[in-house]
Amino acid sequence: MLAGRLTRRITLQSPPTGQDESGNPLTGWTDIATVWASIVDLSGREYIAAAAVQNAVQTKITIRYRQGIVASMRVVHGENIYNVEAILGQGRKALLLMCSRGVSDG
Repeated sequence: MLAGRLTRRITLQSPPTGQDESGNPLTGWTDIATVWASIVDLSGREYIAAAAVQNAVQTKITIRYRQGIVASMRVVHGENIYNVEAILGQGRKALLLMCSRGVSDG
């Protein structure tokens, strides 16, 4: 059963949209929901970009089916932030969020 594997608490966030009264773009992400999930790192790589070592991790996050999840969202789990790249499994039982998490080492 799916419930036994969903042992991590995550927060789904949507990106800022719109403008304030002055016409400036809004900043800050909006919490959409806090749900139970399974988080599995699929692969990792290290590369050099702009004279700094970069780490990138591909992660699969499984959640119960929920309407309105789109690829522009992100997932927060503790100090980790995952960018949703693709959404698989639209079968109305579970969603697989294919995510990337990148960290710069300076």
